[in-house]
Amino acid sequence: MLASLQDGFGASVKSLQASVKDLVDKLNKNGNNGIYMAVGGVAAVTAIAAMYSFATSLPRGKSFSEYKQISEEFYDVAIVGSGPSGSTLAFYLCRDNKKLKVLLLDKKAFPRDKYCGDAVASVAQKHLAEMGVLQEIVSEQKGHFAQNGGFVSPGGRMVIGNSAQELGLGTGAVVISVKRIVLDEKMAKAALKQGALLTENTTVENAVWLPDVGMWKVDCTRDDKPISYMARCLVCADGAPSSLATKLGYVKEPPQGTCSRAYVKGNTRFQYDGVVFYPKELLPGYCAIIREAGNELNFCTYIIPGGPTKNEDLPKMHADIMKDYPFVAKSLGANPDIERMKSASLRLGGIRKSYDDHLLIIGDAAGFIDPLTGEGIQYAIAGSALAAKVLLDGFKKGTLSARQLKRYQDVWYREWGRDFYWSMKMSLLLYRFPVMLDAAAKLIEKRGSKFLAQWAEVMTGTKSKTWFLRLDVWPFLVLEIIAQTYRNITGKK
Repeated sequence: MLASLQDGFGASVKSLQASVKDLVDKLNKNGNNGIYMAVGGVAAVTAIAAMYSFATSLPRGKSFSEYKQISEEFYDVAIVGSGPSGSTLAFYLCRDNKKLKVLLLDKKAFPRDKYCGDAVASVAQKHLAEMGVLQEIVSEQKGHFAQNGGFVSPGGRMVIGNSAQELGLGTGAVVISVKRIVLDEKMAKAALKQGALLTENTTVENAVWLPDVGMWKVDCTRDDKPISYMARCLVCADGAPSSLATKLGYVKEPPQGTCSRAYVKGNTRFQYDGVVFYPKELLPGYCAIIREAGNELNFCTYIIPGGPTKNEDLPKMHADIMKDYPFVAKSLGANPDIERMKSASLRLGGIRKSYDDHLLIIGDAAGFIDPLTGEGIQYAIAGSALAAKVLLDGFKKGTLSARQLKRYQDVWYREWGRDFYWSMKMSLLLYRFPVMLDAAAKLIEKRGSKFLAQWAEVMTGTKSKTWFLRLDVWPFLVLEIIAQTYRNITGKK
């Protein structure tokens, strides 16, 4: 049809151009009437020429139907990766526009594991409730709300409080711990209930943009057989390494950090819901013990760039802290029933460009992990909710251009991108000046558990890092840093 339009416009322009000469010839014979006829003819030629120019600027490649020889599978959105970010996006797209065809591609089959700290902050809990997932987790007792906890500073000062009680959260909490083998499957099923299609055991090998039809051709392997899908929009949600975004040239460096995870069974020594530990040799990273459902613990270690400990040191650091760091060793006890350490990579701080024409990059693939805390699930989920709004608006307007999808990058950067920047600066400061955490612990002791609860909100991404700039916070923190430095130098308490 496009070709016939172009040819038709071309013939019309040539015919009218030939007629202009006749109109001009009549100009001298017909006086004013001739002038009117000439002007009208020129206007007609100009209008048709503009239409012709527009038509010929459009691609004249293969028709949409011809690509059915490549694949019968056509979708509005193809999402590579069905973790929290991919499933959240699919859920909101399908729920809010029933006409959209959304494909979720996952290289594994559910239930499948993911190695992380399992902590889901309140920002993400709101979306889990919207999806019906949080209600299922609570009713099935597969999650644990962390109501009492705190941290241990590099100097050994421990601060513990009940953040849920201080913030009036009732039986809820700032954080709920849910094993990823449970969470990811429930989120994917929530997306399926809204109409998304999930294809498991499918490895995405490559994706190619076909400009002549305005679609992505996504080449995959399933059960050792090649298969391809076509989609108007491609979404990379394939985790921190993001092999697809790397192949496409949007991710240009490997993940910067790494973390370990090991579940502990039958522990009765640890009395809290969650404690973060800051051993000096691990700064600006940290380790933590988090209580899971069923009276299990999750011991995890985070290596964040900027300090002496490198990613390749993770196995040794994980084992040494368990054995030699007194607070962790005491909490786990002798010969704990603990699984073999498992690890995952961390892409920190957000990538520079997470969009393009008919393309988005979300979740861990986009680097949505706080450089100070290593937390990422809440940003993955909240970021996908933002991405869904931008895509839905694009489909409504009939455009998925880079200009339209740039709104996604603008809004996530406004929401937490600046926080990521300051988190990176703060993490480096903590490595160089561990006294800051010792001073913070002292200030929390003075201010009480309500102040600790606010601290917890900041460290879990519920509140912005600009909280530290409040006049009732930073001057007093500076005074405590000075006092703690004096105590360290003089040895006086």
